[in-house]
Amino acid sequence: MVPVIDVSPLYRPAPVGPDSASSGAHGAHHRSTTIAQIDAALSTWGFMIITGAPGPSPAATSAVVAALERFFALPLDEKRKLDLRDQGWRWRGYMPAGGEGTKTQVDHKEGFYGGGEHPASHTLINLPTHGSNVFPTETQVPGMKAVTSAYIDQVTELVKTLCDAIGEALGLEDGWMRNNVLGGEGPVQLFRAFHYRGTEDNQDGFGIGEHTDFGLLTILSPHGPGLQIRHPDTEEWVHVPLVENSFVVNVGDILDRLTHGRYRSRPHRVLPPLPGQSRISIHFFFDPSWSTEIKAFPIAQRLIPDEEQKKEVEERWSKTTFTRLDGIWGQYLAVKVRKVFPDIASLNLPEFSAVSRESMRHRLPVSKEVKA
Repeated sequence: MVPVIDVSPLYRPAPVGPDSASSGAHGAHHRSTTIAQIDAALSTWGFMIITGAPGPSPAATSAVVAALERFFALPLDEKRKLDLRDQGWRWRGYMPAGGEGTKTQVDHKEGFYGGGEHPASHTLINLPTHGSNVFPTETQVPGMKAVTSAYIDQVTELVKTLCDAIGEALGLEDGWMRNNVLGGEGPVQLFRAFHYRGTEDNQDGFGIGEHTDFGLLTILSPHGPGLQIRHPDTEEWVHVPLVENSFVVNVGDILDRLTHGRYRSRPHRVLPPLPGQSRISIHFFFDPSWSTEIKAFPIAQRLIPDEEQKKEVEERWSKTTFTRLDGIWGQYLAVKVRKVFPDIASLNLPEFSAVSRESMRHRLPVSKEVKA
């Protein structure tokens, strides 16, 4: 079964007072146990189910789901007023059904895209994935902007805490992940909410077909069954169980590479709901900062896969689009989204071969200019 980990010890403050020494040692033990569990989960399954995080709270998550349900229930013409193809390089808004696919198959879902809120003064405001979010009017979906923005802020803090724990598990200096991976102008944050509908016609297809994630970490708030991953020992598809008030966390391709293959980016897929049923899931893709220098983490040799294990690592890496570690994260991302943003050539970026090809998932081209 996918490991279920209570991460609340990561949030407990150091004790003070006359009993602080004994209680501090007890608390440190719980923290180290939690970090060891995280390390074991990510180095085997590449997935974990986490509970006990103070945010996003169940109430905050439920509020976002309720807002999304109201949004997806709007008439198509109203949703299309926020069509992401009209929103420029910030890549926000409504994704119509059929807007994403896996390999040659269309995914059976519609979506709502968002991300970190970037003011006009942001240093990267004219680059892809950076900008402001767009929402329906308060009359259409009251409170959607407020609850979604709060969720994005809270889940960002959750992932930063997990990155601190990962850094500690890898023996890195305190704050190393924040300073060297998430620093500068801040991490790339991609909020993706998907609405799956089950029909008689899509039961042989997938909500999302088999794939691995491109970036650092993915945080999923599931609200129904459907997610499957490959078992690390048998490679058979297994269901990820629904655990109340939890989040599913998985390793992305770049974290796999940065950790020398210790943490595994594993294939997963999403089954469609049964006919007549629907489901909403909230995905948060968390990447390094645009300017992060991409090079392997300086972890201890004992944590790096040995020669025998490297065969499996290299086979896994051969199935991704990465060819090597080089340059900055923005160069990787620019190649990955080249199909989405056809006029990205206007940036006159130098040729970058550390990514072999652009993503084929996104099927809707987006021009740089925002359309009225």
